[in-house]
Amino acid sequence: MFEDRIYEMKEITYDRQRLEDFYNRVKHLSVDYSEIRNRATKGLFSSIKLDKDNHEGKEFLDYPEISEIVEQFNPVKKKIGNGNIAITVYQPHFEFHPHTDFSRKSVIMIPILPTDGGKGLDFYADEILGEDAHLVHTDEQAMAPGHDEEFYLGTCEYSTIHPTLMDTERVHGVRNDDRTRVYLQISIYDMFEDTVKRIKSGEFLSIKEK
Repeated sequence: MFEDRIYEMKEITYDRQRLEDFYNRVKHLSVDYSEIRNRATKGLFSSIKLDKDNHEGKEFLDYPEISEIVEQFNPVKKKIGNGNIAITVYQPHFEFHPHTDFSRKSVIMIPILPTDGGKGLDFYADEILGEDAHLVHTDEQAMAPGHDEEFYLGTCEYSTIHPTLMDTERVHGVRNDDRTRVYLQISIYDMFEDTVKRIKSGEFLSIKEK
C-alpha cells in the first residue's frame, strides 16, 4: 500500500538502539520548532540540529552513528550535509496537520523512539488543502487545518529495521499517541520516483560488504 509515496529500503538495515543512545546524549539540545518555522505548534514539536557551536564542537556527520548511515546514500541534486539532517521530537498527542513539505522533494525517515516506531504517517487527498492546494509540487509548504476523514487515505507504518524513503510532495500528517516520537530525518532534493529508480538500479545505495 502507498508504493507510490513510500519505499522501505530493505536493501539495508540500521541499528535503532545505537541511535537511541546517541539521541540520549544530544536530546538536551532540542529547539522548539515554532522558533524556527512559522505555523508550527509551540511546545509540541522540537528539532535537534547539531552545529560546532552547540555540542562538543561537532556536527552530525562528525558522529559515526550518523555518518555511517548517511554514507550509504548517493543523491544527485544535493549532497547530504549537516544542514540536511535533523532529529525530530514529537511530544505525546502532538498533531502535525496534513501538509506538504517545502523545498525538499523526499525524506529518509528512520525511527528512533518508541521502540516500535510509534504512530505512522497519515496520507490525504490534495483536496484537504483547500486554498493551499495550488502549492503542491512547488517549493512552498501547504498546510490544512487538521485531520479530515473525508480526505483521509490511510496510514503507513514505518519499519524500525530499514530506513524508509517518503515523498514529501504528497499530503501527509501525523496524529501522535501518548508516547514521545523521535525520528532521524535526512532530506533529499531529488524527486521520489527518481530516487526509487536509483535505489532499485543500485545507484543510490552504497552497500558495504559485511
